[in-house]
Amino acid sequence: MSTNFPILNYEFALNQLGGNEALLSKMLGKFLSEFENISAETVGFIEANDIQSAKMLVHTVKGISGNIGLQSLYDCATRFDAELRTGIPNQAIIDEFRTVVGVTCLEIQQMEQNEAPKIQPESSFLPKDKCKSELIERLKRNEFIDDDTLFNYVAGLDLSEPDAKHLTQLIEELQYPKAIAKIEENT
Repeated sequence: MSTNFPILNYEFALNQLGGNEALLSKMLGKFLSEFENISAETVGFIEANDIQSAKMLVHTVKGISGNIGLQSLYDCATRFDAELRTGIPNQAIIDEFRTVVGVTCLEIQQMEQNEAPKIQPESSFLPKDKCKSELIERLKRNEFIDDDTLFNYVAGLDLSEPDAKHLTQLIEELQYPKAIAKIEENT
């Protein structure tokens, strides 16, 4: 296994996503759900002599892992991709890819379990009508809203916990029109 690189370069990944920790957490979770079984799929294609499909999977892993700071996996996938271009890869790189994918997924799972839940403030620094109007205006302008400010706005809207979580998720996913509609229907 490649030990020259960290499994996750958190600082690099966070920088790639403009410092948005919630988005990074979501991206890592999405990576986990979509790529947890990628090594088995890749080996299946190699065993079926479908090198082109294996190469596409490994190339996809290389690109995504590189973009979200999964450096050890990126390094391994880069070398695996190069071998797949020349034909059937050797067993050592296949085994290393399987190991690095497993270790990376385990690291992401452990990070998810260790994340402390964010505590939403009991009340906002602004009255409800001001929270609503300011939040809607910022969303209409597609303006970035840092986590603390967002939590304050959402707390000031006096939503139920499920509605507050859903609204926060919509905003973090940049689904601003849906978020505005949710604010308007629930306040």
